[in-house]
Amino acid sequence: MRLMGKRALVTGGAAGLGLAIATALADEGAQVAIWDWQMDAANLPPERFSITAKVDVSSGAQVERAAGDLLAQWGGLDILVNNAGICIPGTVLELNEADWDRVMAVNLKGTFLCSKAFAGAMREQGSGKIINLGSISGKMGGIAAGSAYSASKAGIMCFTMSLAREMAPFGVNVNAMAPGVIATDMSKGLSKGDYTSYKTTIPLGRVGEAREVAAVAVFLAGPDSDYLTGEIIDINGGMFMD
Repeated sequence: MRLMGKRALVTGGAAGLGLAIATALADEGAQVAIWDWQMDAANLPPERFSITAKVDVSSGAQVERAAGDLLAQWGGLDILVNNAGICIPGTVLELNEADWDRVMAVNLKGTFLCSKAFAGAMREQGSGKIINLGSISGKMGGIAAGSAYSASKAGIMCFTMSLAREMAPFGVNVNAMAPGVIATDMSKGLSKGDYTSYKTTIPLGRVGEAREVAAVAVFLAGPDSDYLTGEIIDINGGMFMD
């Protein structure tokens, strides 16, 4: 129960990696809130998650309103996981301007808006953990995921380092995770459920599981990572090494 008494928010937490992370944080004793723009379709047990709200993280007004409600109820926030993200695959020639703008708005702008919404409260309390979701495609480019998704994730990882420098003097740690191929609905959609070609490029010979990413999130949210900030942790089975 490494996170007993901690207050955590996971964006995009109704499914996939977000739900795995939210569940792992709750298992470690954290009080967990979930934001998701598809909350109406989610079936989340209220005994596991304290607050659920339908929020489009690309909307500054929605984020500000939901953040105000959460801070009023909890009085602060200890852990923010910026997980909300979408992928619109396609080559540069295939993507249109609206596709590009939507991916950037949810993935990159959403990470900025949510971080901004809670950075002040964390600074005032002199502590906090912000965990952002990058991606292997943001380091090496992505064919399956497409250029918009890859560029947004690269932006998130650079934003992580910038925010880490800003928040370090106030006792707030900011780090990111860069998953490789993880067995989620998103990757299954891109691969059509066939990971054979991916496995040949992964030294460990298998795709990752959501629980393995969630375990790293728990580490970054807990006290064992107190001297770690501005880092991007690769979780990819050796597919990319730097």
